[in-house]
Order: sequence, then C-alpha cells, then structure tokens
Amino acid sequence: MKILKIIAVSATLLAGASAAYASPFNAMGGVEGLDMLSDATYATVLTTSAGDVPFLRSQTDTQALQQRISNNPYLAQTVQDQGYKITDVVGLDASGSSITLYVL
Repeated sequence: MKILKIIAVSATLLAGASAAYASPFNAMGGVEGLDMLSDATYATVLTTSAGDVPFLRSQTDTQALQQRISNNPYLAQTVQDQGYKITDVVGLDASGSSITLYVL
C-alpha cells in the first residue's frame, strides 16, 4: 500500500512539473526577450485571448515592447504584414533564437 502512495505522489509531482513547463509563454523571457528584439529580423505573430493579456503584460513592459518593435523596421513590417498595428502587441515569448509576438 505504501508503494502505491509513493507512485501516486511521484506521478502527481511529475504531472504538475510537466504542466508548468509546457506553458505556451516563457514567463522568464520578458527581459531577455526585449533585448533580443533589437537584433531580430523576423518574429512569429500570434493572436492571444483577452484572458491571457494580464499574464503577458505582467511579464513584459508593453510600452517598452511596442517601442522596441517600432525601432526595428523588420519587426514593425512583420507585424504590419500580418494585418496588425504595433499597438496591438501585448506580449512576447523569446526562447532560443525564436521570437513570438502576441497580439490582441
């Protein structure tokens, strides 16, 4: 019986850690992500739901993000080519060498 408890607790901990790691947003990538924007030549632009906006805005200074996109002609063009305005950008996920911008 004790072994079943150990297995159940281990499985629960593993599932919780996996779910936290599988988050679509890199919670620690806000500051580093802003630094990556100055050299970026392309970013993926994805639409997010209104429910995700508070989380995204808490991870990144939205005004600073929009300003850095405005200062980078490649990213500004990428956002506009997708049919959005720079002011629509509410967050980013920067992991490795890829950048994803989230728009509302």
